[in-house]
Amino acid sequence: MKTQSTISRTAQGSALLITMVVTAIIGFSLASYLTLVSAQNRSVVRSQTWNSTIPIIEAGIEEALAHLNKNGLTNLFSQGWRNEYGYAVRKRWLGDCRYMVAITPTVRPVIECTAWAPAPILFGANSSPTLLGQAGTAGWKNRTYVYRTVRVNTRGGPLFARGMVAKGSINLNGNNVTSDSFDSADPNFSTNGRYDKNKRNDNGDVATNAGGNVFDAGNANIMGRVATGPGGQITTGPNSSIGSKAWVLGGNTGIEPGRFTDDMNMDFPDVEVPFTSGKSPRLNVTISVTNVSYGMTTVTTPTLPSPPPAGPITTNYGTITTDTLPSPLPAGGVITSLVARTSTEYPTNAVGPVTTATVVVATSVLPVPLPPNVVRITTNITTVTNVALPTSGTFFVLKTNTSPATVPYPNSPMPDKNSDPGPWEPPHPGTYVGEVTRYYKNSNPKGWYQDYQAISSYVYQSFNYSLTYNGAYSYNAYQYSYQVPQSYTYQIPTSTNVTITTTTYDMVFDSGDYVVANLSGSVYVVGDVRVLVQNSIDFTGKGGITIGPKGSLKIYMAGTSAKIAGQGVLNLNGSAHAFGYYGLPSNTSLTIQGNGSFIGTIYAPNADFKLGGGGNETQDFIGASVTATVFMNGHFNFHYDEDLARKGPQSLYVITSWNEIGPGENAILRNPEWAFVDDVAY
Repeated sequence: MKTQSTISRTAQGSALLITMVVTAIIGFSLASYLTLVSAQNRSVVRSQTWNSTIPIIEAGIEEALAHLNKNGLTNLFSQGWRNEYGYAVRKRWLGDCRYMVAITPTVRPVIECTAWAPAPILFGANSSPTLLGQAGTAGWKNRTYVYRTVRVNTRGGPLFARGMVAKGSINLNGNNVTSDSFDSADPNFSTNGRYDKNKRNDNGDVATNAGGNVFDAGNANIMGRVATGPGGQITTGPNSSIGSKAWVLGGNTGIEPGRFTDDMNMDFPDVEVPFTSGKSPRLNVTISVTNVSYGMTTVTTPTLPSPPPAGPITTNYGTITTDTLPSPLPAGGVITSLVARTSTEYPTNAVGPVTTATVVVATSVLPVPLPPNVVRITTNITTVTNVALPTSGTFFVLKTNTSPATVPYPNSPMPDKNSDPGPWEPPHPGTYVGEVTRYYKNSNPKGWYQDYQAISSYVYQSFNYSLTYNGAYSYNAYQYSYQVPQSYTYQIPTSTNVTITTTTYDMVFDSGDYVVANLSGSVYVVGDVRVLVQNSIDFTGKGGITIGPKGSLKIYMAGTSAKIAGQGVLNLNGSAHAFGYYGLPSNTSLTIQGNGSFIGTIYAPNADFKLGGGGNETQDFIGASVTATVFMNGHFNFHYDEDLARKGPQSLYVITSWNEIGPGENAILRNPEWAFVDDVAY
């Protein structure tokens, strides 16, 4: 028996439909949730990958800073740092990650570091850039890397990158104040490491960090550049000359174009004392110095002496002027001038148009052969009446004019009619035409005569020629003037004199570190010495500092003011590297006076620096200075040693800005694959 269902088909259909709808809603919800979970997972992975490169970048930048602070720009391409397109580049592995860092060899180096980290599997080689933001991707050997690049700017480097630098005002007052430079490490710009006026250079820069009207150059002659802070101005006197060596020595006044900038921005780090305790100097010590002097004779030779003499050699230069540029170029440079020239030959070195001047010459005879510079011949025909025919040239006789002539018998006595007079000389040929008739004249005066037609003149046509020559060419051409060595002057010893000088000094410093309350009187430095002065420095009268030939001195001044007058600083070493004055933040005043030369460096960024007197010698201040202000008076000359920028004291490089460079931006390391070349980090 069949059982009959009591549920209608309509109800069954409704239940099925409701079940399908509920299932769809649940499925959609699950799918949405899974999508959210996947997006969150991607976000977490992206963040991890993004952030994993930053520690790598920091490691690269720290290594670059350490390299800069240890080796500076002089030895930038050392200790594994390679020269890649002019940049110092280093690559490193850190686990599966790597970085490549580059340093620009500029006054303010820029460091740029790119770090690579392996991308997760879900980020394929063709991952969308939106997933990685500022990061880029690079593929290598079937693996995808994510990379980011950071660029940092730095400051620091040589303390004495310029000759004279101040935070604030600069006043070059007085007469005959000059500034130039030399290079104690380059024989082209020094003699035996010493300043030589004949070899001076034009890098005696003077600069201030301040803006406004704080730079008064007075009537100073500055062979170099001048600079101020933003918006700064420089006041110059009527006789001041600032610019290149050629500009100043050429008698120009004012500032040479391009030699002034108002973008000075220098950091002045405070001086930190490298020690706080030390020994005391020996007091009232007698020092004996053996002095060897020589009687010298000055010699001038056309060739450089070999072997060279012990003393300086003065090179005597002469000026040569040529029409061709010398090759190779002489060390002293070439002065190029545009001069006017005139020549009978067509020029091959003309600059601009050539003007041709012609000369007309009249002649009755055409030259054979014709000269090549004849450009035109004009034939002139003239009719001439003259008593004689021309002896040369071309002519055509049109008419011969005659007149009757009677000539008596030339001898005496006159023969009578019946006598034969005999022959006598007829008229000269060419003086008559026709026949000569001889006869006897019965009337007075009686006698024998000759009648003929004498030639009185000729009418003829003369041919004359006017020849037009290219006589001269006028044009402009370059002329080159330069100096070449013509002779060498030096001294040779002719006698030897040995003396021993004994001097008692108030303080004598041997090698080591010292701490003194005050520094004054007479001081002698034997070895490498560092001195911390707690209160004052005051040298007057016969007081002063003498640095022995093998000595060096660094003074760290903690007191308020220092005065170096009297005998000043006698640096027998002769090098600015041998003496350094460092003013701590508490040092606010430094004065140098007297007639003695100062050879050394001054770094006292909080001290007002005053230079007074001087001018008796050409070597007054040799070295460099960095102070708060500068006031120069009297006849002071300033000579900057360019070697201080290379081998002088350095300040540590520090980061001034940090910027991330996107994949599409202009970066130093433009080719990410550099890091994977040979797949080797070095």
